[in-house]
This record gives sequence, C-alpha cells and structure tokens, in this order.
Amino acid sequence: MKYLSLLAMCIMMLSCNSVQKEKTENKEVAQIKQAALSIEQVMQTAADNVGKEVYFQGTVNHVCAHSGKRCILKTADGKLSIRVEATGKLEGFTKELAGNDLIVTGTLREKRLEPSYIDKLEADIKAKQFDEEEGEHCSSEMANIKEMRDWMKENNKDYYAIYYVDGTAYEIVE
Repeated sequence: MKYLSLLAMCIMMLSCNSVQKEKTENKEVAQIKQAALSIEQVMQTAADNVGKEVYFQGTVNHVCAHSGKRCILKTADGKLSIRVEATGKLEGFTKELAGNDLIVTGTLREKRLEPSYIDKLEADIKAKQFDEEEGEHCSSEMANIKEMRDWMKENNKDYYAIYYVDGTAYEIVE
C-alpha cells in the first residue's frame, strides 16, 4: 500500500511538472511572437534599416516553384507583402510552407528602380498587342507603374524602392 501511494504521488508530481513546463514553453513562444516585427513595421522603417538585420513575422503567400530559394510573405489582410530570398545556411523553402506563419531572420535589402527603367517598362507595355487577356494584364501593369511614379512624387525620390530580405533563418509559428 505504501508503494501504491508513493507511486501515485510521483505520478502527480510528474504531471504537475509537465503542465508547468508546457505553460513555460507557451510563454516563451508568446514572447518570441511579441519580439517579432510585423511586415507593416518592417516597411515603415525600411529606408532606415537597409543592410540591418530584421526579425519579423508574416504568412507565406507563395513559394518559388522552380528553385524554392524565394518566398513571399504577406500581412494578415493581404495588403502588404515582402520577398524573402534564401541565403547563407538557409537552403530554401518548401511548397508545404504556403499558408503558414513564419518568423524570419535576415538582412533587409533595397533595389532601386530608376525612372529610365520605369519608362522602358511603360514603353514595353504600350508596345504589346492588346487582346482581351493581355488587356487586363497590361492595365494592371500600367496601374503598377502609376503607383511607382506616385510613390516617387509623394516621397520626393528619383527612384522607386523595392525592399526585400536576404533570409538567414526561419521558424514556423505554431
């Protein structure tokens, strides 16, 4: 009988310990999520943080099917997105990541599109034959060009900035 009560006490202590451990792990996950920036926060300060390490969270919208070296993360509302390139020890992304929330670590980079490049894009679009399918596609491309020019004017810049991340690590948010 002594052994039975001793066994019951040990089981209770172990189960209480695992509940405590689970609470601690959940708290750590919550702290990690809180420390990660949102895509909105990364983009708001992007111009000041080019070349610096960023730690942010987003939902995988797309994984490059050809190489798996690139994925696109978006915000919950789908209005903003950022490209992540696999670099360093990060070998790539799998298609199964689509729809998952990731926390990504990497270096923020900037690619600048000069007005002459944007002008050439516009000329190429205008030179295309407009059939019914391409007409819709071309009009959305023209809208993108207008957005680029509007951004340049609003921000008093002589280039259009595209921000992306050279990813060095990621973790799936459970």
